[in-house]
Parts: sequence; structure tokens; C-alpha cells
Amino acid sequence: MTGYLFSIKDLSKSFKDPKNGVSLPVLSDLSLEIKRGEFISIIGPSGCGKTTLLYHMGGFLRPDAGSVRYKGAPVLAPDPERTVIFQEYGLFPWKTVLGNVEFPVKARGVPSGERRKIARKYINMVHLNGFENSYPRQLSGGMKQRAGIARALACRPEVVLMDEPFASLDNITREIMQEEILRLWSEVGKTFILVTHHLDEAIFMSRRVIVMSARPGRVKESVEIDLPEPRSPEVKAHSRFAALKKHLTRSLREEVEKTIARAKDPEPAWDPGFPI
Repeated sequence: MTGYLFSIKDLSKSFKDPKNGVSLPVLSDLSLEIKRGEFISIIGPSGCGKTTLLYHMGGFLRPDAGSVRYKGAPVLAPDPERTVIFQEYGLFPWKTVLGNVEFPVKARGVPSGERRKIARKYINMVHLNGFENSYPRQLSGGMKQRAGIARALACRPEVVLMDEPFASLDNITREIMQEEILRLWSEVGKTFILVTHHLDEAIFMSRRVIVMSARPGRVKESVEIDLPEPRSPEVKAHSRFAALKKHLTRSLREEVEKTIARAKDPEPAWDPGFPI
């Protein structure tokens, strides 16, 4: 068994347009290792394969070449140990907050009394106590995202994979949710992997930032985020935060410029069915 929670080796993935058969390479020879309990952010230019990489770790996609291993075994399908928080809230509109959070626990065959106890625990953890019987239409955007997080954690996963979970939130709510996620990470002791376009968010939340190259995506660099602990909003004024942001901005800008240059050459239209 590998000493890493995830071991990704020479991962390559292309998507083929079913109409014309043209393939577009999204990931190429990507290698990455992730330890248990890390908080990692993945950044890179649009279209570089960040979400595609996350979906491979979640088991929703299979590699064209290379391998994705979790606890030493190949990732072949989704598993409750690896839960995903998507950009959309994904709540069932006909279920209450309690019903939504209970749902994945029920799917695992947990008896009703125990699953309700588990659901209430995580609802309280995300500070939604008092809203258990509310429906999604009655919640703010931030509250919906909290409910989605509670549902993800109720599965008691080993890994939480997050695909731009705060993208639809206003700035203040987004900052509050960042702090809440960090609090939950420190409490539950699990591995959190965040895909984001928000550089300040990546630096503030992570202990390591992975910079991906322009498509086809590879790991350009892995940057340790050596900021004072515990993290608080004040850390954003720290000189080290500014230095890290300067370095990552330069690294990311190089890849964005490559993407812009490539966009001047027309490519065939295609749609993999989700953001890449």
C-alpha cells in the first residue's frame, strides 16, 4: 500500500466530440501525490482540466492512460469515502434540510433513528440548527451551500472534493464560508481538495497549492503555503501572504497567457457535459 492517500501517475484524458470524432486532450501525463489530512487547492487557467482531475479522483471518469490510485487501489467508480461538493447546491427541492442531509446516509442503509442523529450532528456543525424543516427555496445561497456541505460530511467521507463551491456567493458570504470550511477541516481531520479560480481563497485556505499548466493540464508546480496558524482573516495582511500571492500570480499568468494565445487559433466545438 502506498504511503499517500492519492497517487496519480501519468494521467491523460481526452474528450471526443461524438458528432465529428475530433478529440481534445484535456490532461496529459499528469502526476500528483496527496497525503492524508492535507488541505490542497488546485488552480490553473480555464479549461486546463482542474474539474476533470477532480472527477477522476471522485471516480466519475476513467483515465485514457495512466492511473489514479486511492489508498493504493485503482479508482474505478464513485465511493462514499470520497464525496464531492459541486458548484451547484444540488439539494432536492422537495426535501427539507434534514431530509437532504439524511438522504445519503439513508442510501447507505443506516436505520432511521441513527441517520437522523447523524444528520442533526452535521446540521449543527454548519450552524443550520433551527432550519432543519426549511426547504431549499426558503434558504439563502450561503445557507444552501451549508446544507450541501452538511450532506457531504454526513457520509463521513475520508476525502471532500470541492469544485468551486463558493462561486455563486457574494464576497462576504464567501469569506465566511471559507472560514467555516477551515473550521470543519480542523474538526473532522479529513482530506480536503478544492478547485478554485480565486487566488486569495486558495492561499488562505490551503496548506499546499497545485498550479496546473495550460491545457492539456499537467502539474506545473506544488507550492507549500507556510502561513501562521491557526488561519484567520488577518493572515491576508501578512507579508508572507503577499509574497505567495505574487509568486502564484506570476506562475498562473504565464499559463493564462498561453491559453489566450491558443484561443486565437480556432478549435472544433465540443462539449464534455461539464466544466473541464
